[in-house]
Amino acid sequence: MSEKNTKDYYKPKNYLHFDGKRIYNNKTKSYVTNPKKIRIHSFYPLIRYFSKTERYDKDKEHLDSRPIKTKKRQIMYASHIDNFIYKYYGEQLNGRYNTWVKDHAIDINTIAYRSKKDEKGKSNIDYAADVINQIHQLESCYIIIGDFEKYFDYLDHQKLKDRLCRVLGFEKNKLPKDWFKVFQSITKYSFYNQKRIHKYCGTERQLRQAKQFKYFSSPRAFRKFKSIYPSTKKTNDWGIPQGTAISAVLSNVYAIDFDKQTAALVQYYGGLYRRYSDDFIVVLPTNHVEGKEEFERIRDTIHSLIRKNGMNIQPAKTQIYCYQKKCIIDYYNSKPTRMDYLGFVYDGTTVEMRGKSPYKFYRHAKKIIEKAKKVQRQKGLKKLPYRRQIYKLYSDLGIARRPHGNFLTYASNSQKVFDEVSPYTNNQMMQQVNNRKRKLNQMLGYRVTYK
Repeated sequence: MSEKNTKDYYKPKNYLHFDGKRIYNNKTKSYVTNPKKIRIHSFYPLIRYFSKTERYDKDKEHLDSRPIKTKKRQIMYASHIDNFIYKYYGEQLNGRYNTWVKDHAIDINTIAYRSKKDEKGKSNIDYAADVINQIHQLESCYIIIGDFEKYFDYLDHQKLKDRLCRVLGFEKNKLPKDWFKVFQSITKYSFYNQKRIHKYCGTERQLRQAKQFKYFSSPRAFRKFKSIYPSTKKTNDWGIPQGTAISAVLSNVYAIDFDKQTAALVQYYGGLYRRYSDDFIVVLPTNHVEGKEEFERIRDTIHSLIRKNGMNIQPAKTQIYCYQKKCIIDYYNSKPTRMDYLGFVYDGTTVEMRGKSPYKFYRHAKKIIEKAKKVQRQKGLKKLPYRRQIYKLYSDLGIARRPHGNFLTYASNSQKVFDEVSPYTNNQMMQQVNNRKRKLNQMLGYRVTYK
């Protein structure tokens, strides 16, 4: 890793935790990279919060509709020093993992959470475009799209340890003491709910205003808190926290046997297999499969491999399609439909971003603009407050915003990648946001000037 990439990778985080913000200087590096230090290191409890994902009625996606379901996902984040330890060990593991999948000829099959020098900057857009392009060029095929249920929550610790030893090149169940310490910290961890800490200490905003940049001003104050509110300790034999710097690569390591077995099965039939974290897709050319009975045996074998390797899947939620005559057909009811893969929908001819993506973009814009107008009325302001934030997030003025731009940047990048990688599909990403300026002007009540 180059010096510049190292600085970006070990960039200090700004969140508040039980320890203060750290810079990855020589002192920190000498500690993090010293196995003797790590084997006796005391990891702080993680902090847990819940990330909410809104789901909408596909038939009623307009600005005034409300979410029909909110899906909660628990995220945990480590202290600043622990985060650097997880980053360092995650980086070492990622390198070993990349070597392992290449040696076992499944490098092309696993596409998420990979740091690879020859694929810098690749994302779900590139991978979705590649798969859809390959489907589009086939005469006909079967398609299976599935996802592992609560993947991180159900990882079996013994299976994970066994596979970790294999990837790292150690004897079975014989991790070095520093690696075992890291493994134990991510499987037998303790945590606090963020709300509990905020109730006791104050919110991050309140603490920052008081010039305090960690939750407790001293170890003594932290010990007092722990004596009143003991942390929640995870004692069962499955599950790892989602959100730490090593969790993602561990989830890849956990799937090595499934990836190898499924890739071999699919390759036998001249097909395609890709796994992106807990989502996977299998594409089987129909001329290599002897009818529906054989296809269903392959489908059932894949489900069996999932269970055998310690993952969970709901067969009823697995999407199965046929692709023929430039049309995606639902396997079970034989009706034309669209497949949904990594945020893009494809009907056999046209590719678009998932419908809720632009819808949520406009809905969130409307929400913040309505809030700004309310503040403007209450305070009697001549100009609308939050204008810069609104322009950066919801107009073309924010497309080049560092480091990631805004949703329009994503739409533009999607259009560009699909036009390059999948040139024979009808790619409609920018068409989906074609009226963005008019819609924003209507919500604002005035015309935004673009220079």
